[in-house]
Amino acid sequence: MPTVVIYDRLSRLYAEEAPDHRIAACKAYAAARGWEVVHIAMDTNVSGASKLEDRPGMREVLAWLPRADYVLAAKLDRYARSVLEFQRLLDAAKATKATIVTADGVVSPENSSLIANVLAAFAEYERDMITARITASKEHFRQRGNHLGGIAPYGYAVSGPVNNKRWVIDEPAAAILRECADKLINHGGSLTAMARDLNERGVLPPAEHARQRDGRKLRGQVWHSTTLRDVLYTPAVRGWLIQATPGTRRSALTNQPVLDAEGNPVSAGPAILDAETWSAVRAIVDGKSVGRGAPRGGKSLLLHLAVCSECNGPMYRQRRTVNGKDYSTYVCRAGVGKHGAHRPNVITARYLEEMVTADYLKRFGSFALMRWQEADGSAVLQLAEVTTQLDNLAGNLANLPAGGRAAQRVTAQITALEARVTELEAEAEHAVGRWVDAGGTVADAWAQRETDGRRSLLGDLGARVVVRPATPGAVRRFDPQRADVTYAGPAWMRDADPFAVRLAEIELEELLGDA
Repeated sequence: MPTVVIYDRLSRLYAEEAPDHRIAACKAYAAARGWEVVHIAMDTNVSGASKLEDRPGMREVLAWLPRADYVLAAKLDRYARSVLEFQRLLDAAKATKATIVTADGVVSPENSSLIANVLAAFAEYERDMITARITASKEHFRQRGNHLGGIAPYGYAVSGPVNNKRWVIDEPAAAILRECADKLINHGGSLTAMARDLNERGVLPPAEHARQRDGRKLRGQVWHSTTLRDVLYTPAVRGWLIQATPGTRRSALTNQPVLDAEGNPVSAGPAILDAETWSAVRAIVDGKSVGRGAPRGGKSLLLHLAVCSECNGPMYRQRRTVNGKDYSTYVCRAGVGKHGAHRPNVITARYLEEMVTADYLKRFGSFALMRWQEADGSAVLQLAEVTTQLDNLAGNLANLPAGGRAAQRVTAQITALEARVTELEAEAEHAVGRWVDAGGTVADAWAQRETDGRRSLLGDLGARVVVRPATPGAVRRFDPQRADVTYAGPAWMRDADPFAVRLAEIELEELLGDA
Protein backbone atom coordinates (compact mmCIF):
# COMPACT_ATOMS: atom_id res chain seq x y z
CA MET A 1 0.00 0.00 0.00
CA PRO A 2 1.44 3.44 -0.92
CA THR A 3 2.35 5.60 2.06
CA VAL A 4 1.73 9.32 2.50
CA VAL A 5 2.83 12.09 4.89
CA ILE A 6 0.28 14.88 5.42
CA TYR A 7 1.55 18.44 5.92
CA ASP A 8 -0.26 21.63 6.89
CA ARG A 9 1.01 25.15 7.54
CA LEU A 10 -0.85 27.99 9.24
CA SER A 11 0.39 31.48 8.35
CA ARG A 12 0.69 34.32 10.84
CA LEU A 13 -1.52 36.34 8.51
CA TYR A 14 -4.43 34.00 9.13
CA ALA A 15 -3.89 33.00 12.75
CA GLU A 16 -7.64 32.71 13.40
CA GLU A 17 -8.00 29.93 10.82
CA ALA A 18 -8.04 26.36 12.15
CA PRO A 19 -6.18 23.54 10.32
CA ASP A 20 -8.68 20.77 11.21
CA HIS A 21 -10.72 20.91 8.01
CA ARG A 22 -7.59 20.84 5.82
CA ILE A 23 -6.20 17.80 7.65
CA ALA A 24 -9.60 16.08 7.28
CA ALA A 25 -9.61 16.84 3.53
CA CYS A 26 -6.13 15.35 3.19
CA LYS A 27 -7.14 12.19 5.08
CA ALA A 28 -10.21 11.78 2.86
CA TYR A 29 -8.08 12.23 -0.28
CA ALA A 30 -5.56 9.63 0.94
CA ALA A 31 -8.35 7.17 1.81
CA ALA A 32 -9.92 7.57 -1.64
CA ARG A 33 -6.56 6.80 -3.26
CA GLY A 34 -5.91 3.84 -0.96
CA TRP A 35 -2.87 5.43 0.66
CA GLU A 36 -1.72 4.77 4.22
CA VAL A 37 -1.12 7.91 6.31
CA VAL A 38 2.14 7.29 8.20
CA HIS A 39 2.66 10.75 9.70
CA ILE A 40 0.95 14.15 10.05
CA ALA A 41 3.12 17.26 10.46
CA MET A 42 1.93 20.81 11.12
CA ASP A 43 3.49 24.25 11.33
CA THR A 44 1.57 26.95 13.20
CA ASN A 45 2.27 30.67 12.80
CA VAL A 46 4.94 30.00 10.18
CA SER A 47 5.33 32.06 7.03
CA GLY A 48 5.25 30.31 3.67
CA ALA A 49 8.32 32.29 2.67
CA SER A 50 10.50 30.83 5.45
CA LYS A 51 13.15 28.22 4.71
CA LEU A 52 12.17 24.56 4.87
CA GLU A 53 14.70 23.78 7.59
CA ASP A 54 13.40 26.65 9.75
CA ARG A 55 9.96 25.03 10.10
CA PRO A 56 9.59 22.29 12.76
CA GLY A 57 6.76 20.56 10.92
CA MET A 58 8.53 20.64 7.57
CA ARG A 59 11.64 19.15 9.17
CA GLU A 60 9.44 16.21 10.19
CA VAL A 61 8.25 15.88 6.59
CA LEU A 62 11.82 15.88 5.27
CA ALA A 63 12.81 13.24 7.82
CA TRP A 64 9.94 11.01 6.65
CA LEU A 65 10.51 11.50 2.89
CA PRO A 66 12.66 8.36 2.42
CA ARG A 67 9.82 6.26 3.91
CA ALA A 68 6.89 7.86 2.06
CA ASP A 69 5.62 7.60 -1.50
CA TYR A 70 3.68 10.88 -1.35
CA VAL A 71 3.57 14.17 0.57
CA LEU A 72 0.06 15.65 0.72
CA ALA A 73 -1.17 19.14 1.60
CA ALA A 74 -4.60 20.70 1.20
CA LYS A 75 -3.35 23.32 -1.28
CA LEU A 76 -0.08 24.24 -2.93
CA ASP A 77 0.41 27.43 -0.88
CA ARG A 78 0.50 25.32 2.31
CA TYR A 79 3.91 24.03 1.18
CA ALA A 80 5.55 27.38 0.39
CA ARG A 81 5.03 30.83 -1.03
CA SER A 82 8.55 30.95 -2.42
CA VAL A 83 9.54 29.41 -5.73
CA LEU A 84 13.05 28.75 -4.42
CA GLU A 85 11.86 26.91 -1.28
CA PHE A 86 9.24 24.95 -3.20
CA GLN A 87 11.86 23.91 -5.74
CA ARG A 88 14.08 22.70 -2.89
CA LEU A 89 11.18 20.62 -1.59
CA LEU A 90 10.63 19.15 -5.08
CA ASP A 91 14.34 18.33 -5.36
CA ALA A 92 14.30 16.61 -1.95
CA ALA A 93 11.24 14.60 -2.96
CA LYS A 94 12.84 13.64 -6.27
CA ALA A 95 16.01 12.47 -4.50
CA THR A 96 13.95 10.17 -2.29
CA LYS A 97 11.51 9.14 -5.07
CA ALA A 98 8.53 10.76 -3.34
CA THR A 99 5.82 12.82 -5.06
CA ILE A 100 4.34 16.16 -3.94
CA VAL A 101 0.53 16.38 -4.34
CA THR A 102 -2.42 18.48 -3.09
CA ALA A 103 -5.84 17.36 -1.86
CA ASP A 104 -7.71 19.92 -3.98
CA GLY A 105 -6.71 17.93 -7.07
CA VAL A 106 -4.74 20.77 -8.65
CA VAL A 107 -1.46 18.89 -8.20
CA SER A 108 -2.06 15.16 -8.61
CA PRO A 109 0.30 12.21 -9.05
CA GLU A 110 -0.35 12.43 -12.79
CA ASN A 111 0.54 16.12 -13.33
CA SER A 112 2.81 16.88 -10.36
CA SER A 113 6.02 17.63 -12.23
CA LEU A 114 4.28 19.75 -14.89
CA ILE A 115 2.11 22.10 -12.86
CA ALA A 116 3.83 22.47 -9.50
CA ASN A 117 6.40 25.13 -10.41
CA VAL A 118 3.91 27.28 -12.33
CA LEU A 119 1.50 27.38 -9.38
CA ALA A 120 4.32 28.03 -6.90
CA ALA A 121 5.26 31.19 -8.85
CA PHE A 122 1.73 32.52 -8.45
CA ALA A 123 1.79 31.66 -4.72
CA GLU A 124 4.99 33.69 -4.30
CA TYR A 125 3.46 36.64 -6.16
CA GLU A 126 0.37 36.51 -3.93
CA ARG A 127 2.52 36.42 -0.80
CA ASP A 128 4.49 39.49 -1.96
CA MET A 129 1.28 41.40 -2.61
CA ILE A 130 -0.14 40.51 0.82
CA THR A 131 3.09 41.49 2.58
CA ALA A 132 3.30 44.84 0.78
CA ARG A 133 -0.35 45.63 1.49
CA ILE A 134 -0.10 44.82 5.21
CA THR A 135 3.20 46.73 5.62
CA ALA A 136 1.71 49.85 4.01
CA SER A 137 -1.44 49.54 6.14
CA LYS A 138 0.53 49.23 9.39
CA GLU A 139 2.69 52.24 8.55
CA HIS A 140 -0.44 54.31 7.77
CA PHE A 141 -2.11 53.46 11.09
CA ARG A 142 1.16 53.86 13.02
CA GLN A 143 1.58 57.44 11.81
CA ARG A 144 -2.01 58.17 12.87
CA GLY A 145 -1.26 56.92 16.40
CA ASN A 146 -3.65 53.96 16.12
CA HIS A 147 -3.28 50.82 18.24
CA LEU A 148 -1.88 48.11 15.95
CA GLY A 149 -3.03 45.04 17.86
CA GLY A 150 -2.24 42.97 20.91
CA ILE A 151 -2.60 43.98 24.57
CA ALA A 152 -2.38 47.68 25.35
CA PRO A 153 0.48 48.80 27.66
CA TYR A 154 -0.24 48.52 31.39
CA GLY A 155 -2.33 51.51 32.46
CA TYR A 156 -4.29 51.62 29.21
CA ALA A 157 -7.20 49.90 27.50
CA VAL A 158 -8.10 49.96 23.80
CA SER A 159 -11.19 51.77 22.54
CA GLY A 160 -12.61 52.91 19.23
CA PRO A 161 -13.72 51.46 15.87
CA VAL A 162 -11.68 48.87 13.97
CA ASN A 163 -9.80 51.40 11.83
CA ASN A 164 -9.29 53.99 14.56
CA LYS A 165 -8.39 52.20 17.79
CA ARG A 166 -6.81 54.40 20.46
CA TRP A 167 -5.59 54.05 24.06
CA VAL A 168 -7.78 55.21 26.92
CA ILE A 169 -6.60 55.31 30.53
CA ASP A 170 -7.41 52.23 32.61
CA GLU A 171 -7.80 54.04 35.94
CA PRO A 172 -7.13 51.15 38.39
CA ALA A 173 -3.85 50.27 36.64
CA ALA A 174 -2.90 53.94 36.06
CA ALA A 175 -3.39 54.62 39.79
CA ILE A 176 -0.86 51.86 40.60
CA LEU A 177 1.69 53.43 38.25
CA ARG A 178 1.25 56.89 39.77
CA GLU A 179 1.47 55.46 43.31
CA CYS A 180 4.69 53.56 42.58
CA ALA A 181 6.25 56.54 40.80
CA ASP A 182 5.50 58.71 43.86
CA LYS A 183 7.03 56.14 46.25
CA LEU A 184 10.11 55.81 44.07
CA ILE A 185 10.67 59.58 43.77
CA ASN A 186 9.47 61.01 47.07
CA HIS A 187 9.66 58.19 49.62
CA GLY A 188 12.83 56.28 48.69
CA GLY A 189 10.90 53.17 47.71
CA SER A 190 12.64 50.21 46.08
CA LEU A 191 11.29 48.22 43.16
CA THR A 192 11.66 44.96 45.09
CA ALA A 193 9.76 46.21 48.15
CA MET A 194 7.01 47.76 46.03
CA ALA A 195 6.60 44.56 43.98
CA ARG A 196 6.30 42.55 47.20
CA ASP A 197 3.74 45.02 48.57
CA LEU A 198 1.63 44.80 45.39
CA ASN A 199 1.61 41.01 45.65
CA GLU A 200 0.59 41.13 49.33
CA ARG A 201 -2.25 43.51 48.47
CA GLY A 202 -3.46 41.20 45.72
CA VAL A 203 -2.84 43.70 42.91
CA LEU A 204 -2.69 41.81 39.62
CA PRO A 205 0.41 42.20 37.41
CA PRO A 206 0.00 43.56 33.84
CA ALA A 207 -0.82 40.33 31.97
CA GLU A 208 -3.16 39.09 34.70
CA HIS A 209 -4.90 42.48 34.91
CA ALA A 210 -5.57 42.39 31.16
CA ARG A 211 -6.96 38.85 31.40
CA GLN A 212 -9.29 39.78 34.23
CA ARG A 213 -10.46 42.89 32.36
CA ASP A 214 -11.20 40.81 29.26
CA GLY A 215 -12.94 38.04 31.23
CA ARG A 216 -10.26 35.44 30.55
CA LYS A 217 -8.88 32.80 32.91
CA LEU A 218 -6.07 33.95 35.24
CA ARG A 219 -2.73 32.10 35.28
CA GLY A 220 -1.46 32.93 38.77
CA GLN A 221 1.34 35.30 37.76
CA VAL A 222 2.78 37.81 40.26
CA TRP A 223 4.68 41.08 40.28
CA HIS A 224 8.49 41.05 40.03
CA SER A 225 10.85 43.99 40.41
CA THR A 226 11.67 43.78 36.69
CA THR A 227 7.96 43.83 35.79
CA LEU A 228 7.42 46.99 37.83
CA ARG A 229 10.57 48.56 36.40
CA ASP A 230 9.42 47.93 32.83
CA VAL A 231 5.93 49.42 33.20
CA LEU A 232 7.36 52.56 34.81
CA TYR A 233 10.29 52.94 32.41
CA THR A 234 8.53 52.48 29.06
CA PRO A 235 7.74 55.60 26.94
CA ALA A 236 4.19 54.24 26.68
CA VAL A 237 3.30 55.88 30.05
CA ARG A 238 3.62 59.21 28.25
CA GLY A 239 0.87 58.06 25.88
CA TRP A 240 3.35 57.57 23.03
CA LEU A 241 3.19 54.79 20.49
CA ILE A 242 6.39 52.73 20.79
CA GLN A 243 8.54 50.49 18.63
CA ALA A 244 11.76 48.52 19.03
CA THR A 245 15.01 50.40 18.54
CA PRO A 246 16.61 49.19 15.27
CA GLY A 247 19.14 46.46 15.91
CA THR A 248 17.80 45.55 19.37
CA ARG A 249 15.23 43.15 20.74
CA ARG A 250 11.87 44.58 21.76
CA SER A 251 12.17 45.57 25.42
CA ALA A 252 10.83 48.25 27.78
CA LEU A 253 14.45 49.32 28.30
CA THR A 254 15.21 49.77 24.60
CA ASN A 255 11.87 50.71 23.02
CA GLN A 256 11.63 54.18 21.55
CA PRO A 257 8.67 56.39 20.58
CA VAL A 258 7.33 56.30 17.04
CA LEU A 259 8.13 59.70 15.48
CA ASP A 260 6.07 61.68 12.97
CA ALA A 261 7.40 63.59 9.95
CA GLU A 262 8.50 66.47 12.17
CA GLY A 263 10.35 64.14 14.57
CA ASN A 264 7.79 64.39 17.40
CA PRO A 265 6.48 61.35 19.30
CA VAL A 266 3.19 60.00 17.92
CA SER A 267 0.47 60.05 20.59
CA ALA A 268 -1.77 57.00 20.94
CA GLY A 269 -3.60 58.24 24.05
CA PRO A 270 -3.40 60.52 27.10
CA ALA A 271 -0.31 60.50 29.34
CA ILE A 272 -0.36 58.68 32.69
CA LEU A 273 2.85 60.29 33.99
CA ASP A 274 3.84 63.85 33.13
CA ALA A 275 7.23 64.60 31.62
CA GLU A 276 8.89 65.66 34.89
CA THR A 277 7.68 62.60 36.83
CA TRP A 278 8.63 60.16 34.06
CA SER A 279 12.12 61.66 33.68
CA ALA A 280 12.67 61.40 37.44
CA VAL A 281 11.54 57.75 37.45
CA ARG A 282 13.89 56.85 34.60
CA ALA A 283 16.80 58.64 36.28
CA ILE A 284 16.25 56.70 39.51
CA VAL A 285 15.91 53.36 37.69
CA ASP A 286 19.05 54.05 35.67
CA GLY A 287 20.90 55.01 38.84
CA LYS A 288 19.97 51.72 40.47
CA SER A 289 21.11 49.82 37.37
CA VAL A 290 24.78 50.77 37.16
CA GLY A 291 26.52 48.22 35.01
CA ARG A 292 23.52 47.36 32.85
CA GLY A 293 24.88 45.97 29.62
CA ALA A 294 28.33 45.32 31.12
CA PRO A 295 29.84 41.94 30.34
CA ARG A 296 28.86 39.25 32.83
CA GLY A 297 31.20 36.69 34.33
CA GLY A 298 29.07 33.80 33.11
CA LYS A 299 26.26 31.90 34.77
CA SER A 300 26.91 29.72 37.76
CA LEU A 301 27.92 26.08 37.34
CA LEU A 302 25.08 24.70 39.48
CA LEU A 303 22.24 26.96 38.33
CA HIS A 304 19.03 24.84 38.18
CA LEU A 305 20.99 21.90 39.59
CA ALA A 306 21.49 22.98 43.24
CA VAL A 307 18.27 23.05 45.29
CA CYS A 308 17.37 23.87 48.90
CA SER A 309 16.45 20.95 51.15
CA GLU A 310 13.96 23.12 53.04
CA CYS A 311 11.71 24.28 50.17
CA ASN A 312 13.06 22.40 47.12
CA GLY A 313 13.63 25.80 45.54
CA PRO A 314 16.63 26.75 43.38
CA MET A 315 19.89 27.95 44.90
CA TYR A 316 21.29 31.09 43.23
CA ARG A 317 24.94 32.13 43.06
CA GLN A 318 25.49 35.43 44.87
CA ARG A 319 28.74 36.88 43.57
CA ARG A 320 31.06 38.63 46.00
CA THR A 321 34.77 39.46 45.67
CA VAL A 322 36.90 41.07 48.40
CA ASN A 323 40.51 42.10 47.72
CA GLY A 324 40.60 39.84 44.70
CA LYS A 325 39.36 36.77 46.62
CA ASP A 326 36.16 35.00 45.70
CA TYR A 327 33.64 34.81 48.56
CA SER A 328 30.62 33.99 46.40
CA THR A 329 27.87 31.82 47.87
CA TYR A 330 24.87 29.78 46.79
CA VAL A 331 21.77 31.16 48.50
CA CYS A 332 18.13 30.09 48.74
CA ARG A 333 16.12 33.28 48.32
CA ALA A 334 13.18 31.83 50.27
CA GLY A 335 15.32 31.88 53.42
CA VAL A 336 16.64 35.45 53.19
CA GLY A 337 15.57 38.34 55.43
CA LYS A 338 12.67 38.79 57.80
CA HIS A 339 10.26 37.61 55.11
CA GLY A 340 12.11 34.31 54.72
CA ALA A 341 9.94 31.20 54.66
CA HIS A 342 12.56 29.06 56.43
CA ARG A 343 15.96 29.31 58.15
CA PRO A 344 18.82 30.73 56.07
CA ASN A 345 20.51 28.33 53.65
CA VAL A 346 23.87 29.65 52.40
CA ILE A 347 26.94 27.69 51.29
CA THR A 348 30.33 28.70 49.85
CA ALA A 349 30.08 28.49 46.05
CA ARG A 350 33.71 27.72 45.22
CA TYR A 351 34.00 24.73 47.55
CA LEU A 352 30.60 23.34 46.55
CA GLU A 353 31.45 23.56 42.84
CA GLU A 354 34.85 21.95 43.40
CA MET A 355 33.24 19.09 45.37
CA VAL A 356 30.60 18.44 42.68
CA THR A 357 33.20 18.64 39.89
CA ALA A 358 35.54 16.13 41.57
CA ASP A 359 32.70 13.72 42.31
CA TYR A 360 31.27 14.03 38.80
CA LEU A 361 34.55 13.41 36.99
CA LYS A 362 35.42 10.52 39.30
CA ARG A 363 32.15 8.80 38.52
CA PHE A 364 31.64 9.63 34.85
CA GLY A 365 34.87 11.10 33.48
CA SER A 366 35.81 7.89 31.61
CA PHE A 367 32.34 7.46 30.04
CA ALA A 368 32.08 7.86 26.27
CA LEU A 369 30.25 11.12 25.52
CA MET A 370 27.04 10.92 23.50
CA ARG A 371 25.16 13.74 21.79
CA TRP A 372 21.53 13.99 20.71
CA GLN A 373 21.08 14.14 16.94
CA GLU A 374 17.70 15.42 15.82
CA ALA A 375 16.17 13.99 12.66
CA ASP A 376 15.58 17.42 11.15
CA GLY A 377 15.46 16.44 7.49
CA SER A 378 18.70 18.25 6.65
CA ALA A 379 20.21 15.03 5.30
CA VAL A 380 17.40 14.80 2.73
CA LEU A 381 18.01 18.38 1.56
CA GLN A 382 21.77 17.72 1.30
CA LEU A 383 21.08 14.48 -0.55
CA ALA A 384 19.08 16.39 -3.17
CA GLU A 385 21.92 18.91 -3.62
CA VAL A 386 24.64 16.25 -3.85
CA THR A 387 22.59 14.21 -6.33
CA THR A 388 22.25 17.28 -8.57
CA GLN A 389 26.01 17.85 -8.40
CA LEU A 390 26.62 14.22 -9.35
CA ASP A 391 24.35 14.50 -12.38
CA ASN A 392 26.15 17.65 -13.54
CA LEU A 393 29.62 16.10 -13.09
CA ALA A 394 28.57 12.93 -14.90
CA GLY A 395 27.41 15.04 -17.85
CA ASN A 396 30.72 16.95 -17.88
CA LEU A 397 32.77 13.75 -17.72
CA ALA A 398 31.10 12.43 -20.89
CA ASN A 399 32.45 15.46 -22.80
CA LEU A 400 36.04 15.21 -21.54
CA PRO A 401 38.90 13.25 -23.21
CA ALA A 402 39.17 9.86 -21.53
CA GLY A 403 42.26 9.50 -19.33
CA GLY A 404 43.06 13.23 -19.32
CA ARG A 405 43.86 15.24 -16.17
CA ALA A 406 40.50 17.00 -16.25
CA ALA A 407 38.69 13.67 -16.52
CA GLN A 408 40.71 12.30 -13.61
CA ARG A 409 39.81 15.27 -11.40
CA VAL A 410 36.12 14.96 -12.26
CA THR A 411 36.26 11.21 -11.61
CA ALA A 412 37.79 11.85 -8.16
CA GLN A 413 35.04 14.38 -7.38
CA ILE A 414 32.37 11.90 -8.48
CA THR A 415 33.88 9.21 -6.22
CA ALA A 416 33.87 11.57 -3.24
CA LEU A 417 30.27 12.65 -3.93
CA GLU A 418 29.12 9.03 -4.27
CA ALA A 419 30.62 8.29 -0.86
CA ARG A 420 28.79 11.33 0.52
CA VAL A 421 25.53 10.09 -1.02
CA THR A 422 25.97 6.79 0.82
CA GLU A 423 26.47 8.64 4.13
CA LEU A 424 23.44 10.87 3.56
CA GLU A 425 21.22 7.95 2.55
CA ALA A 426 22.13 6.21 5.81
CA GLU A 427 21.40 9.39 7.76
CA ALA A 428 18.07 9.89 5.98
CA GLU A 429 16.89 6.49 7.21
CA HIS A 430 16.27 7.95 10.68
CA ALA A 431 12.83 9.55 11.05
CA VAL A 432 13.29 10.30 14.77
CA GLY A 433 16.11 11.75 16.87
CA ARG A 434 18.66 9.52 18.57
CA TRP A 435 21.84 9.55 20.66
CA VAL A 436 25.10 9.15 18.74
CA ASP A 437 28.73 8.88 19.82
CA ALA A 438 30.19 12.39 20.10
CA GLY A 439 33.78 11.14 20.20
CA GLY A 440 35.96 11.36 23.29
CA THR A 441 35.04 11.02 26.95
CA VAL A 442 33.02 13.10 29.39
CA ALA A 443 36.29 14.26 30.98
CA ASP A 444 37.60 15.45 27.58
CA ALA A 445 34.45 17.49 26.99
CA TRP A 446 34.61 18.94 30.52
CA ALA A 447 38.17 20.18 29.97
CA GLN A 448 37.25 21.85 26.67
CA ARG A 449 34.06 23.61 27.81
CA GLU A 450 33.32 26.80 29.72
CA THR A 451 30.84 27.12 32.61
CA ASP A 452 27.67 26.93 30.48
CA GLY A 453 28.90 23.85 28.65
CA ARG A 454 29.93 22.12 31.87
CA ARG A 455 26.53 22.80 33.41
CA SER A 456 24.98 21.18 30.34
CA LEU A 457 27.12 18.08 30.90
CA LEU A 458 25.95 17.88 34.51
CA GLY A 459 22.37 18.13 33.31
CA ASP A 460 22.88 15.36 30.74
CA LEU A 461 23.97 13.06 33.55
CA GLY A 462 20.94 14.05 35.66
CA ALA A 463 22.95 15.76 38.40
CA ARG A 464 21.05 17.13 41.41
CA VAL A 465 22.66 18.83 44.41
CA VAL A 466 20.52 19.13 47.56
CA VAL A 467 21.94 21.65 50.08
CA ARG A 468 20.92 21.68 53.75
CA PRO A 469 21.15 24.73 56.07
CA ALA A 470 24.09 24.87 58.45
CA THR A 471 23.59 23.47 61.97
CA PRO A 472 23.04 26.32 64.47
CA GLY A 473 26.24 26.98 66.43
CA ALA A 474 28.46 24.96 64.06
CA VAL A 475 31.92 26.25 63.10
CA ARG A 476 31.67 28.55 60.06
CA ARG A 477 33.55 26.52 57.49
CA PHE A 478 32.55 24.50 54.43
CA ASP A 479 30.97 21.20 55.43
CA PRO A 480 30.66 18.69 52.55
CA GLN A 481 28.10 16.74 54.59
CA ARG A 482 25.59 19.54 53.96
CA ALA A 483 25.37 18.69 50.24
CA ASP A 484 23.97 15.46 48.75
CA VAL A 485 24.93 14.89 45.10
CA THR A 486 22.86 12.39 43.11
CA TYR A 487 22.71 11.44 39.44
CA ALA A 488 19.80 10.07 37.43
CA GLY A 489 22.31 8.63 34.96
CA PRO A 490 23.16 9.64 31.38
CA ALA A 491 20.28 11.08 29.38
CA TRP A 492 21.09 8.71 26.52
CA MET A 493 20.35 5.83 28.91
CA ARG A 494 17.23 7.41 30.44
CA ASP A 495 15.57 7.82 27.03
CA ALA A 496 16.31 4.30 25.83
CA ASP A 497 14.17 1.15 25.85
CA PRO A 498 13.27 0.16 29.48
CA PHE A 499 15.00 -3.23 29.17
CA ALA A 500 18.12 -1.59 27.74
CA VAL A 501 17.95 1.02 30.51
CA ARG A 502 17.98 -1.66 33.20
CA LEU A 503 21.00 -3.34 31.64
CA ALA A 504 22.74 0.05 31.48
CA GLU A 505 21.86 0.73 35.13
CA ILE A 506 23.41 -2.58 36.19
CA GLU A 507 26.55 -1.76 34.21
CA LEU A 508 26.60 1.76 35.71
CA GLU A 509 26.26 0.38 39.25
CA GLU A 510 29.15 -1.99 38.62
CA LEU A 511 31.32 0.79 37.23
CA LEU A 512 30.56 3.10 40.14
CA GLY A 513 31.20 0.25 42.57
CA ASP A 514 34.63 -0.34 41.03
CA ALA A 515 35.37 3.39 41.22
